[in-house]
This record gives sequence, structure tokens and C-alpha cells, in this order.
Amino acid sequence: MAADTEQLASALVSAIRAELDALAAEDADAILAATSAKADALAAVQAAVAQGGALPRSLLEQARDLNSEAMLRARAKLIGVERRLAALRPGALRPEPVAYGRDGRWA
Repeated sequence: MAADTEQLASALVSAIRAELDALAAEDADAILAATSAKADALAAVQAAVAQGGALPRSLLEQARDLNSEAMLRARAKLIGVERRLAALRPGALRPEPVAYGRDGRWA
């Protein structure tokens, strides 16, 4: 059982590495496939541990660290896309700047 849990944790680490590679390549289909594989691998590890499998701590810590890196990279890409989309918005959709007069009311 311990070897099974260790193999599953190793598969989880590999899946997260594949997700990082897909993020670096900016390949949407590969990101989707890798994220799905990561979720499946995580579910398999959780099921094995729930059945009494030994916790391969070093592999799970590595998976946690890699997953944190993947989350940061994905968030950075999302911010970049949001910025580019905002730049493409027509001027009419941008909100008017708010200015206040001396008395604190809208100018």
C-alpha cells in the first residue's frame, strides 16, 4: 500500500510539472489536459490516504510547492490577459473620471 501511495504521489508531482510546462508554453489545450490530470491524480492520492496508505511527505511537500508555483503563474497570466483586454475596450465603455469640487460635491 505504501508503494501505491508513493507512486500516486509521484504521478501527482508529474502532473503538476506538466501543468507548469503547459503554462510556460501558453497552450490552452495542454493546460486544460494537465489540470484535469492533476485533479485526477490528487483525487487518487486522497483516496489512497483515506484507505490507510502511508503519507509520502517529501513528495506531497514537493507537490504543494509546485502547485503554489503553478497558481502564481496562472494568476500572473490572468492579470496580463485582463490588462490587454482592458486596453482593447472602446473608450465609451471606460468609466468617466470622478472629480470633486471644493465643497466635496461632484463637479
